[in-house]
Amino acid sequence: MTTAQDITAILVAHDEGPQIGISLHSLLDAAAVARLAGLQVETLVVLADPTPATRDALAEAADHGVRVEAVDLADPGAVRNHAVGVAGGHQVAFLDGGALWSENWLVAAHTLCADPQVIAHPEIHWFYEQGRELYFPPDQDDPGFDPAILRFGNCWDAQAVAAAAVYRAVPFPELGERVAPGQLDWEWSTATVAAGFRHRVAPATINFRRRRPRTLR
Repeated sequence: MTTAQDITAILVAHDEGPQIGISLHSLLDAAAVARLAGLQVETLVVLADPTPATRDALAEAADHGVRVEAVDLADPGAVRNHAVGVAGGHQVAFLDGGALWSENWLVAAHTLCADPQVIAHPEIHWFYEQGRELYFPPDQDDPGFDPAILRFGNCWDAQAVAAAAVYRAVPFPELGERVAPGQLDWEWSTATVAAGFRHRVAPATINFRRRRPRTLR
């Protein structure tokens, strides 16, 4: 682990099976674009109590320069907190298994997070497989945004980019293995807003999310 990295790009893998390979290549592609832009990028896969098929699909990840960490943890919040703890980058970017980044994501988010109080989100979430839907997360700096909306529902996915110091100042809640879909995202969003951090949108970026029967939204 080194502190010389600008970003640690983290793929969290659990039970995605062979499809996790698509997410890994998305992470590698975005990392390659970021490196061409002059950024130092550490790539990390966290195997969170993975199924055998998921582990097998990532067996050659290290051949692509990816560091692999296996953890015997099932709580999503605990997994993410562990990942932050072993990350060497000044910023941390999370990618969930079954999700894809647009290739410009790391560069755009890194620019936005030059302000250490900012948590970056894509302009569009594109859900696929179990139905199709576009979601446009709000930008907290928009004059029309009212943070009171967080009392009634979540606005932002925890699959974001922020300074590692943000994740350490406001760790993810550890709510148990069977946490309700979206609850971790909602509680972390609420806690970070209360702590004074700002959720911003990086223009012209997309996050593709495979929607399962038990969706995050």
